[in-house]
Parts: sequence; structure tokens; C-alpha cells
Amino acid sequence: MVLMLWMFSLSWIWLILGYTFLIGLISFLVNSLPAIINILILKFYRLNWFSIVVHSIAGLLGIAYFYYLIYQNPPEMVSGNESTPILKALWNQSWLKTILLMFPFLGLQLGIIYQGIFSPISMKLEENEY
Repeated sequence: MVLMLWMFSLSWIWLILGYTFLIGLISFLVNSLPAIINILILKFYRLNWFSIVVHSIAGLLGIAYFYYLIYQNPPEMVSGNESTPILKALWNQSWLKTILLMFPFLGLQLGIIYQGIFSPISMKLEENEY
């Protein structure tokens, strides 16, 4: 989110270049996470159902708590005595930049949700097929 806010302040040419870099970075992270998680799960959990279910429940609780925390304490921009929610301030500044920078942020969130909850279960099901 900090990177998104920093990129929001850039001019359009740097935003386009940074957006391309940000998409590449997020794609790399999301594509390399499964390999890292596979190694960790195979090494520590050894793919038994109990550890897979506990890992998925912990991921679900962590993600739910993160969104609950953001809902209860939304990030705000403070200017003097006035505070404004960040998304509203960004939208008022430039709605197009807000929309463009929201896609990588949402992609990263969906990738983390998949890797934390659904990937261990699919790994266990794929192991049972062989």
C-alpha cells in the first residue's frame, strides 16, 4: 500500500513505467510463492490432513482479521486538523490513477488469499491422485 501511495504521487510517464514494474514484481511474487509454500509444507507439515486444515484455517483467520483491522481503523491522510480516508483522498486527486493502481493491489490480495487457504488443500488433493 505504501508503494501504491508513492506511485500515486508520480507524473504520468513515471506512473506508466512504475506500473509496469509493479505488475512484474507482483507477478513474480505471486508466481514464486507456490514453490516456496510447497517446500515449506512438504518440509514441515509432510502433507497430513490435520496440518493442512490447520494451516488453511490459520490463513483464513489471518486474512479475516487483517480486513477487520483495516475496516475498524481505515488508513487516513491527515492534513492539519482534518483527516480523510486514503481512498477518498486518492479518488479526489485522480480517479484514473486510483483505478490503475488498484488492480495490482487487488491481484496481490487475491494471490495471498489463494496461497494461504486454497493452495495447501489442492496440494494434498493432487498428492492423493498419484
